[in-house]
Amino acid sequence: MSSFHIARNGQQLGVFSEEEIYSGVSMGRFLADDLFWAEGMAEWQSLSTRFSAQVALPAFSAAASSSSAFNPYAAPQANIVTSAMMPKLELASRGLRLGAACLDTFIMLVVMLVPMIPGFIAIVQSENAGKLENDFPVHSLYWFGAAFLASLGLLVWNAIWLARYGQTIAKRMLGIRIVCFPSGLPAGAGKAFWLRAVVNYLINSFVPLYGLVDACFIFREDQRCLHDLIADTTVIVDKPGT
Repeated sequence: MSSFHIARNGQQLGVFSEEEIYSGVSMGRFLADDLFWAEGMAEWQSLSTRFSAQVALPAFSAAASSSSAFNPYAAPQANIVTSAMMPKLELASRGLRLGAACLDTFIMLVVMLVPMIPGFIAIVQSENAGKLENDFPVHSLYWFGAAFLASLGLLVWNAIWLARYGQTIAKRMLGIRIVCFPSGLPAGAGKAFWLRAVVNYLINSFVPLYGLVDACFIFREDQRCLHDLIADTTVIVDKPGT
């Protein structure tokens, strides 16, 4: 049975089944301009677009009706709506997301390969002079070590930015960031880094064609890839003050 998040004037109402919503509309518990959202929807919609009091309702027993009565003093339910979920999210375009992924890869290659160039040059020069076997240029290893440290530093930098801002260097350059879906709240380290990056990388390492399938999910209506679904995130245009 489908469940729907319901909100009114930026306040949480809870998560309800379709039958509960129809019943609530008919009894005046829910209003036509209340908003609802369910998994797979790109944005919030008013109840009037789907639910109507004129729709026939199944019979409920008195006990069932009593148990489902609205109690404003009840403890909040899990996964309930907050006011932060109300604004429509301006999703980053597919082109921007692809551009950020490519730019992040390019930045990593530059940081990793540039320090290695002097090391490769030293090895080639030693080989051309016939000294490679007897006099290996040890200083070339320092350059390879520098490349490793530079790459590690970039990974740590991106991890910190993902945790704090929901952005890698490329995402910040292109003006997009990762947020929770559908609330738009900051994703934090758990979702933006561990689930979206680390867990996704591990799955991609062991599951054939996962990367391709993951990328194809960007063509969903809500433009969320598999790693977004895993982490309950999406990517939006980064606006000042959001």
